[in-house]
Amino acid sequence: MRLDASLMVELRELASNNDVSRLTGLSFSEFTIGAAVELACVRASINGRLRSVFDQWAKSSQVLNDAFRVLEHGTLPSTDNMWAARKTDFFPVRGTDWSDGQNYHPFESRFRKAAKEAGFGNMADGLTGTLFEMADNIAQHSGPSSTAPCPGLIGYYAHEGHVAFAVGDSGRGVLASLKENPAWACLPNSKEALIAVINNQASRRPNLGDGEGFKQVFRSLADLNGMVILRSLEGRLQLNQTAEGRRVIAEYTGAFPGVQLSVNCSLNGSPQEREISI
Repeated sequence: MRLDASLMVELRELASNNDVSRLTGLSFSEFTIGAAVELACVRASINGRLRSVFDQWAKSSQVLNDAFRVLEHGTLPSTDNMWAARKTDFFPVRGTDWSDGQNYHPFESRFRKAAKEAGFGNMADGLTGTLFEMADNIAQHSGPSSTAPCPGLIGYYAHEGHVAFAVGDSGRGVLASLKENPAWACLPNSKEALIAVINNQASRRPNLGDGEGFKQVFRSLADLNGMVILRSLEGRLQLNQTAEGRRVIAEYTGAFPGVQLSVNCSLNGSPQEREISI
């Protein structure tokens, strides 16, 4: 069975209701990068039997095992051929100096090279900038202040005309962050907070202009059949962007801490996720 964004909605509902019996009967052999990062973040916020179920899934998936390990322990990627392109990779976001050059720059270079090898050419530079912008949002917004971020995770997958990357944390969420700004203090729930971010570039910083993170995402998705999936607490939003325009779907989902964002870009066909093929 393949675990992707749509199935994560159902899985989150089961997990939020602690329906361990139904989850125990599930088995997954394939994962998308967005689902792997999101599941790692859900796992980080729970204990007990439910966590054991997720750990059992990771025993049969190296990708999922890597996502869990990097988020929980802050494990850095292998230094073997550290500048060579890799189809799939993960990187921890820990502390305010998470993007120091010694460790992050090789990871960033691997992503850029993998995107170019997947056929994205010069567009790989824009996608690399977007990946950094989204990861830096974790450091800036996941904790009570920019000097106390929650641990986060970056993951990517690039292969034959498709690039996907995802970031996530188990922090305070978009709604709590935006409420620091009086302009957004009346937002009623996380779903409306996500809509404000996407449609109005809402930011937690008063008098400093619109939020720049998603502007960068939209610029990078131009003409790339892009799919953005954004989740925070009980809110979930999916945006498909093609040459014909944007389509946004907002809904409620099982509530867990933090924010998870995945971006999928395709050189051919409609916006879609692809399972990781090693």
